[in-house]
Amino acid sequence: MGWMIVIQISLSAASLLTIYGYIYYISSMSRLKRLSYIYDQALRLADEAQKQREREYRQRVAEERLQSQRVFRMDLLITHGSAFGGCAAVLDDGRFRRGSLPLDRIQMFGRHPSGKDFTYYIEDQDVLFCAMDHPDEILIRSLKAPFEIREAGFGRDEGAVLYEAVIRKDILYYIILESKHEISVRASMGM
Repeated sequence: MGWMIVIQISLSAASLLTIYGYIYYISSMSRLKRLSYIYDQALRLADEAQKQREREYRQRVAEERLQSQRVFRMDLLITHGSAFGGCAAVLDDGRFRRGSLPLDRIQMFGRHPSGKDFTYYIEDQDVLFCAMDHPDEILIRSLKAPFEIREAGFGRDEGAVLYEAVIRKDILYYIILESKHEISVRASMGM
């Protein structure tokens, strides 16, 4: 009789362990399926993001190639406080400027109240002045942060916050950059 009890206990223990193992196996498979689904979704999203970056890169390269062929037909005059700077549409060798011109390449000139002259660059703004197909327009594009732009005659709060804006010939525009510098820009017909 002692053997029967031992056999019954052993069979009960074996069946409990079998049931526990089966439940553990089912839960492990369920967990693996969830992890596999999450992994597949992460791979799909990463692949889509990579494709999007490649599309944006190809588009940016095509835009830069097209932009490099466009010709500036207007001169730019920029003021910042009491300083001014500019960019001529015609280069020193008589050719027209092409492509785009970063704001931080335009040298600003000013005079201190003491009478001493100074020069500087408005740096780290990632703002480009781009030639356009229409000769009476110039595109202002920010690569990093939006800027506020308004025409002369409008109040400080009446501007639009944009990444790109088109300025037209002989109209004075005020631009507030990301660094809160306010500059004025006027494009006038070059040679």
